[in-house]
Amino acid sequence: MSYMKPVILEPYYDKPIWIENEVNRKEFTFLSSNSSEAEVELFLLHLFGYNRIDVSISLEESFKELFKEDEVAILGGVAFIQDDGAFIMPSCCCGLEEIQSISHSIKAKQSPWLGHDPSPGIIYYDDYVLVWSDDPETQKEELFSIRFTYKELFEGLEKCKKDLLGFIEEPLHKWIKVRDEEIANQMKQKMLLWFLKDEYF
Repeated sequence: MSYMKPVILEPYYDKPIWIENEVNRKEFTFLSSNSSEAEVELFLLHLFGYNRIDVSISLEESFKELFKEDEVAILGGVAFIQDDGAFIMPSCCCGLEEIQSISHSIKAKQSPWLGHDPSPGIIYYDDYVLVWSDDPETQKEELFSIRFTYKELFEGLEKCKKDLLGFIEEPLHKWIKVRDEEIANQMKQKMLLWFLKDEYF
């Protein structure tokens, strides 16, 4: 069975001074209600770094700066995964903030923007869908695809958004709430606005 997960990629930024633990950076991190505290810290490091928010100031001041943003960006998006462990990640210039536009494209049976170099894409057939790791016309040796039924694709898409919502409402909110409840509640609203606006606003 094939499925999808929200993911962030390459969080190689400076650690905010208000994150006390050492952060173990890894190439990619899936987000869900089961995300660990370390993964929440990795997400925050990436979010603040990618959006050039000053992290050398207090937590309160850093979040105050972040909340001024009408929109944010963070490298990542939707990962397409096969049970055997094969996966196709979003690539350069694709962001987690585009999850709603990816959803709209899939529902319209159009190939969404999933980044470039490589350029993953989706081809729709009568009874199934192929998600390609790169443009199939490139004829690269490492090119491969993951097959989805339409049921798997649409259910996977909804599960992907629920995973992101679960991450926002549970581990992310909990991590911030321990430090400042008001900021945690503000962050939850901002995250819904930035990443899941079409679902909640």
